[in-house]
Amino acid sequence: MSLNFKRNTIFVVTVMVTVLACIILPLLSYLNPAVLDNLKIVSARADVSDYDFSKGESVSLAGEWEFYWNKHIVSNNITERNPDLYVSVPSSWTDYEIKGKELSNGGIASYRVLVKNIDATYPIVVSVFNMPGECNVFLDGEFIFSNRSVPNGSSKSVAEPYANPLVADSSKTYHEIVVEVDCDYSSGLTSIPVLSDYNGYLNDFMSSIALRFILIGIVAFFAIGALAIAVMRRDISDQLWLFLLCVVFIFRMLISNEGYTISHGIFGDVNYEIMTSLIFVSTYIIKLCMLMHLVNVLGLKISHITLSLIATGFLVCAFVPYFTYDYIYMAKAYMWIQSVAYAFDIYMIYKLSGAVVKKKKFAVPYLVFFCINAVSIVIDNLYLCGYISNTVSFVMPFACFLFISLMLVVHISDTLNDYKKAQRAAELEKELAELNMTLMLSQIQPHFMYNALNTIKYLTKKDPQKAENAVVKFSGYLRANMDSLTQKEPIDFSKELEHVKNYAEIEKLRFGDRLKIEYEIESESFKVPPLTVQPIVENAIKHGVNQKAEGGTVTIKTYETGSYNVICVKDDGVGFDVNEKKNDGRSHVGFTNIKKRLEVMLDAHIEVESKIGEGTTVTVKIPKKEEEQ
Repeated sequence: MSLNFKRNTIFVVTVMVTVLACIILPLLSYLNPAVLDNLKIVSARADVSDYDFSKGESVSLAGEWEFYWNKHIVSNNITERNPDLYVSVPSSWTDYEIKGKELSNGGIASYRVLVKNIDATYPIVVSVFNMPGECNVFLDGEFIFSNRSVPNGSSKSVAEPYANPLVADSSKTYHEIVVEVDCDYSSGLTSIPVLSDYNGYLNDFMSSIALRFILIGIVAFFAIGALAIAVMRRDISDQLWLFLLCVVFIFRMLISNEGYTISHGIFGDVNYEIMTSLIFVSTYIIKLCMLMHLVNVLGLKISHITLSLIATGFLVCAFVPYFTYDYIYMAKAYMWIQSVAYAFDIYMIYKLSGAVVKKKKFAVPYLVFFCINAVSIVIDNLYLCGYISNTVSFVMPFACFLFISLMLVVHISDTLNDYKKAQRAAELEKELAELNMTLMLSQIQPHFMYNALNTIKYLTKKDPQKAENAVVKFSGYLRANMDSLTQKEPIDFSKELEHVKNYAEIEKLRFGDRLKIEYEIESESFKVPPLTVQPIVENAIKHGVNQKAEGGTVTIKTYETGSYNVICVKDDGVGFDVNEKKNDGRSHVGFTNIKKRLEVMLDAHIEVESKIGEGTTVTVKIPKKEEEQ
């Protein structure tokens, strides 16, 4: 088992424990609102004397309610209160049976509870939000709230909730609260009714609408920004997923909870139960956009087959349940289907943890914000299914908003960095062009050309074949020097090595047996700036072995390590004191230019070791790219 795998596993386990803690700890208080609020609804009876509604307190009416199947007991003036059974609120009525027959989605029903000691000082309201079907709420037989329809006998569904605050009759000990529901596809009171002061309810409702549309406006601006960045960078791949994420986020905000009270006209007053089912779809698409964006931005190594399977899994989970509406509106089935996405979350956390271990840029904030989103979506799913009573409808939108903001910040940062790099690259390009010109001129020195041509002249009489070969080598040498003037990118080492051999063969013709060239080439699969190795070899010949009467050997060696491609040029010449600066050309021909070009173009560096009387070794270390490692 590799060390990296162990590190990655430990890191993933730590992250997952943290994520689970972030989910479980809040749920310990949210999942049992009756315990949290010290309210116990047993056999449809409750006492709220401990609550002061004048201070903005509210109470979640979760617990055991009377259930009347297929009837509206207030609207139809049914005086006999004989419940079919007692049910837990919130829950789907599909979890229950009447006379041995399971209840299916769709239908009408009434829920009833008697509440004792309601404060009769201030107007109150009993509101029910986040419920797909229509519901009307009555207090002591008087209409008090509708989540979707106006109580005027009309069957037309509208988006706005309608409240009719009432002051409780102080002469009564118990007050009857009845919730009548009418569902086309869903299954009853899957959300928790909340008893609260009307002014507090109204302020909270209007604040939620304002905040929701502020977020929509900001994210719309982000979407435009993503397109602008795509145009600037001429790369639509990364920005496409960010743009799609923004669009789906805006759509989800418009159709969920308070958002639809404003936006329903845009969608032609479509049945709200159908619209709320699209929240289910949008959640999966949001996760898919996040996944694809992270894969592109962080360069996560996930095979195309795996990505295709994940994307297919998301889309299947999102759309297949539409063939059987029952499963979308059943809380337990909904949670089971959503749990498929949680498996993908674990996989993505594992891959992001690997990116953090490898210290990839922005991997840490992406991991943190992805985990926050994973937690928020779990909480949002529990809230949608009625398992959480407290109003947490903004947890998921805020988490997604923060993730989108992070992505935009990262892209803006990268764009600015790219712009600065482009400016610097333009400056370096000009500088490198000047360096190339200087280096080329320093290479093609008159005395070298004179000596080379004299050698060729001598060989034409003594050995015409060698003379012909020398002309070929010399022309190749000149051509490489001229090509370096226009060559802006690094070239294959094999091409530079050919240039070195052309130069070395010319020099061997001059010096004869006094000069030996040895090649120990173990690796050629890397690039170097043109005219960088040959000048180093030239230094070794001119200032090393040529200074000894008996001559010497120049060895050119290449090899690779885990992180570097290495070039080593070694001579057994006269050597020099590396700590002593002299003005006698000992700094090698164009050495400063060579060093700078290697640093700028390849982030490489040169090490020089020399001992007087023993020779000199020049080592060039070129960092490998990530894919090479």
